[in-house]
Amino acid sequence: MKSMAENSCHPKNAVVRPNYYRVTEIMFKKISPRKISDEIIEQFKDLLSRGQLKPGDELPSERELAESIGVSRPPLREALNALQAMGFIEIKPRSKIIVKSITEKPLEDPLTRLISEDIDKFFELLDIRRAMESWAAYTAAQKATKEDITKLEEIIKKDQENLRLNRDDAKTDADFHIAISLAAHNTVLSHLTASCYNILWNTQKMSRKKLFKKKDNKRLIAEQHMKIFRAIKSKRPNQASKEARAHIDFVERELRKIISEEAPLR
Repeated sequence: MKSMAENSCHPKNAVVRPNYYRVTEIMFKKISPRKISDEIIEQFKDLLSRGQLKPGDELPSERELAESIGVSRPPLREALNALQAMGFIEIKPRSKIIVKSITEKPLEDPLTRLISEDIDKFFELLDIRRAMESWAAYTAAQKATKEDITKLEEIIKKDQENLRLNRDDAKTDADFHIAISLAAHNTVLSHLTASCYNILWNTQKMSRKKLFKKKDNKRLIAEQHMKIFRAIKSKRPNQASKEARAHIDFVERELRKIISEEAPLR
């Protein structure tokens, strides 16, 4: 009779552990429920991609957001901090949360310096604006809602008031063009336009200072804004596009003329 030791060493009686047990232990991990903060981030990105959140929009307070989403504040705060780190939002003092242009950060610093230091690059920026704004005006004339028209009307009234009081208000000018891009209801365009105007804002001192050396230019620009608005409001896409192009053409022509007159004679 064979011993127990001999039986245990026999291949037929040995307990062999299949290799797949080891593979399972090494390669796979337990699936855990998705973090609430990740769900909030995905929801924000979805609203952004569908154009329901736009550059410059102000979100409700942290408390109001937590109540409307149905979550506690710690995971919401984690999501907001992550969105700020990604460049989607800016959290300002007193808990003001602003949606940012998603193209703003990469374009802002080096390009702004380049444009402000080289007038030819400023005219290249006008070329980009001419293409973007003529298309935006065309599309806005087709797609603008009552709310869009009301917003544009408010800006135009302020523009006319600035003219009457002889105020130089670069913000109202920028707001007008951004409002048109938002009225086109194209998410990518709205972010590109916001980004373009962040650059333009930093070069406005040079352009407006030169442009308004001629007193009539302020009035002419206000009239051009009015023509663009009326074409959009009356749903005339071709006319809106034409007026938007004419506006940029005028700015370029006047700036080139003024710069040429200032250039020293050789």
